[in-house]
Amino acid sequence: MVETRIVVPSETELQEAINEIKDSEPDFGIPRVCAALRTSHSTWQVSEKRVRKFMGSMGLIQTGGDQNIVPKSSVAPGDFVTTLAKGQVEVKHIDNTKGKGVFATCDFNQKVNVFEETPFAWYPRWDTVGMGYHRGSDQKCQLCAREIERRGRGPRPVKCNGCTGWFCSSICKKEAEAKFHQIECAKNNPMFVELADACYKWDWGAPMAAARAIERVLMEFEKSTEEGRLAWESLKAFTTVRADIMDMRRKGASWFLYEEDYRTKWKTTHALMRSSLFPPPVACGLTQFDKIPKKVRDEMFSYNEWLNLIGKYSLNDQNGGFYLLQSCFNHNCDPNCVVVHPNNGNYRAIIQTLRPIKAGEEMTITYVNPRGSVGERQQVLRDWYMFDCRCDRCVKESSQTNK
Repeated sequence: MVETRIVVPSETELQEAINEIKDSEPDFGIPRVCAALRTSHSTWQVSEKRVRKFMGSMGLIQTGGDQNIVPKSSVAPGDFVTTLAKGQVEVKHIDNTKGKGVFATCDFNQKVNVFEETPFAWYPRWDTVGMGYHRGSDQKCQLCAREIERRGRGPRPVKCNGCTGWFCSSICKKEAEAKFHQIECAKNNPMFVELADACYKWDWGAPMAAARAIERVLMEFEKSTEEGRLAWESLKAFTTVRADIMDMRRKGASWFLYEEDYRTKWKTTHALMRSSLFPPPVACGLTQFDKIPKKVRDEMFSYNEWLNLIGKYSLNDQNGGFYLLQSCFNHNCDPNCVVVHPNNGNYRAIIQTLRPIKAGEEMTITYVNPRGSVGERQQVLRDWYMFDCRCDRCVKESSQTNK
């Protein structure tokens, strides 16, 4: 008689098993997921408490028909806030509903540039730069998406040595290579072209941004394990709701019309991402991939984390970018700051004050068109950011509407 060996599954194994069950049976709650796990993995020892914890962390616990989901975020590690903003602002945790926020540490006058930031990772929205980016790579800079100017007195455009990609200057080329292009270059990584082609066909840039975020982490691990871990923890700190949970909530009762198509696209892009990045081809020149801690590597390339990254992009997208500090600003329909992009560009972001701000005051921006009515603003915030705004302006306008 062969004795059955009971094992405790790893975090990655449990996540993938739960994902598989929820993909096929999205209506299953915790008890039915546990029952399905016992059937499909009879040798596993998994408590309901552990399943509940994992489903909660993955955003898979339903709390009624509308799914009262609170996006999760944390304060990124490191001293980037002090370095970037020169000690003029600080990021603090406010509460479990509002999350983190940005506060002034000194007084600001009106129309002051508080700081300028380059994105952690960036893939421009095609509705802002046109489909010429990436596909028509001789038309747009592959870092900042500016038009390639071959005449005039400005910086001289530079072409990638391996592929057809162009950059508007040697500075952009150097930054792109340090963050992603060494991995994306079509000569080094032909499989990555398939991911770009799929996203182009579907007019869907989120997977490209998610892939670039992973590429940035891989490039930081090339510098050192410490830099790589810092980049990975910084990426995880962005406000997060899984893409499937987000879209399920947005579509509501009509979700069943979209679900199969959406899941096909998520799984297809995840498979294409893994085929091109796990690991990147030898021609990309990465030497530290196998030295990335296994737990980090498994989590980074899992299907669960892919859905998290696409969800992060939907919640944090600022003109296509993941900006570490800008993304910490909370919304207000009467904000005291605004995000501007200098020199008619889309890549760099500047936070500028709209009115005087006192030390200790929270600094806010608007996530919606402030010219909209209170009803229009609230609808966009519910659909795309998953909260009801209770700022002074909304409270005042709502009370006037109800009279």
